Amino acid sequence: MTLEILAFVLLGLIVVSILAGIPVAFALSSLPLIFGFVFLGDRILPMYPMQCFGVMLTYPFLACPLFILMGSLMEKSGIADQLYNSFYQLLGTVRGGLAIATVAMATIFGACTGNVGAGVITIGLLALPPMLARGYDKALATGCIMVGGGLGVTIPPSLMLILYGASSGVSISALFVAALIPGILMGFVYMVYIYVKASLKPEVAPPIKETDKIRGLPLVRMVFTSLIPPIFLILAVLGSIFFGVVSPSEAGAMGVLGAGILTVVYGKFSKKMLTECITYTLRITSAIVFICFGGKLFTSIFIGMGGDRGLVNFMELFNLGTTGMIFMMLFIVFLMGMIMDWIALIFILVPIYGPILKTLGVDPLYFGIMFCLVLQVSNITPPFAYSVFYLKTITPKEVTIGDMYRGCIPFACVTLIVPLLVFLFPKLALWLPALMQN
Repeated sequence: MTLEILAFVLLGLIVVSILAGIPVAFALSSLPLIFGFVFLGDRILPMYPMQCFGVMLTYPFLACPLFILMGSLMEKSGIADQLYNSFYQLLGTVRGGLAIATVAMATIFGACTGNVGAGVITIGLLALPPMLARGYDKALATGCIMVGGGLGVTIPPSLMLILYGASSGVSISALFVAALIPGILMGFVYMVYIYVKASLKPEVAPPIKETDKIRGLPLVRMVFTSLIPPIFLILAVLGSIFFGVVSPSEAGAMGVLGAGILTVVYGKFSKKMLTECITYTLRITSAIVFICFGGKLFTSIFIGMGGDRGLVNFMELFNLGTTGMIFMMLFIVFLMGMIMDWIALIFILVPIYGPILKTLGVDPLYFGIMFCLVLQVSNITPPFAYSVFYLKTITPKEVTIGDMYRGCIPFACVTLIVPLLVFLFPKLALWLPALMQN
């Protein structure tokens, strides 16, 4: 058995280990060390500490804990309550209005959190009870919450984009700007799907009662006070990056400051709240860092055993051309995303794909956006749909896993429309970055 084949055996064992419940960081670190030591010799032993040291010196990685802390502060600020009430009043009388309001609120709140778990749970707590109380179909109600909460990993500032940039070497600033239009487009596609479904089947999404409607100056005041603070924060963070004023790491620090000020303004700031946010940030960041360590080690061993050459040779057997190769690479992302966490996938696949993209002459920024858009689907595709698991922790007993899978599968199909549009019309992703450079 050649080293190239053994490299794929290593990859397969890592996937099986993760599916068996072994922690991702442990699987990514231990198996490559064993394979590397057995087949490449003891020269690989210093590799792990060297990879760890290299990760710790990666300046863009600083943006990761800052945006996690910003999202945690936004979650605690209570701003999501105000946002949902505003959209509830603005869109509630439209067909499928509450579901559309949920996605609209999630689009804005997702840009503030950048985290799937926080988005799904927060939006679920706010939106699910009103929808169920008004007779919404359980599949549609849970589906719009799961895809809405997942928008946080696509719409910048996004943790997924930060980790992709740190792993691939693509500019995080460029990724943020490039993902803006596709991310908003994804939210718009969800809203159109909800409206069409509610129009065809009005019983699945009845409108709110006229007696619940707020009108006139109170409505204007509610919308103004709830929308302006988060939009200002988002524009301040993304605007400073777009105009080249600060780097993503510095913008993350600005975001933390702005989110902290909002918690004070909304009367939610306390020592206990701050401690909880910092503890949450440390826990998530530590997990990501150790996964990153393991991913870097796996990539070094996989490439050292010739796995990258083997993958290229395998793809060339099909003689698919550049377009076919891109589709195959994204199809692998889609399949592996159904069974693996997206963070692990980034650190496994992105370094392997890098040399292939260079050989094909494909713009890494363009491919990176499509990679992340397809990876977005992984949160809502069975059997390991992480958004389902997050939402199940807060749903009432009458909402079953079956209802939630029934809700997320149509949205998963709709989600694939956006990467297809980006593939057909590259300027959807590349126009703003080009504008930023001019």
